[in-house]
Amino acid sequence: MKHNTLAENQVLYQFFTNYGLTQRESEILTLIATHGYTNREVAENCCISEKTVKIHLANIMSKIGIGSMRRLLALLLQQALLVSKLSSEPTRVTSII
Repeated sequence: MKHNTLAENQVLYQFFTNYGLTQRESEILTLIATHGYTNREVAENCCISEKTVKIHLANIMSKIGIGSMRRLLALLLQQALLVSKLSSEPTRVTSII
């Protein structure tokens, strides 16, 4: 597994803190958002069942007040863009897929 950059870690940490996510919820969301893992891949990586992954995702979305993974990932992207705007370093998005 590749490691996140410092900038990615800062954005993720701030997002997790803002919404009061647990360590496990943060871990699961990181695997999905930065590595594109499926629920099954997350389950295997975390040594939990796929059903447990789905429960964690439902809890995350409930805490944030949204109903879809697309909206969740959009919020993460918006935060990343906001942080990059506030920093003096220019940020270049190479792929949104």
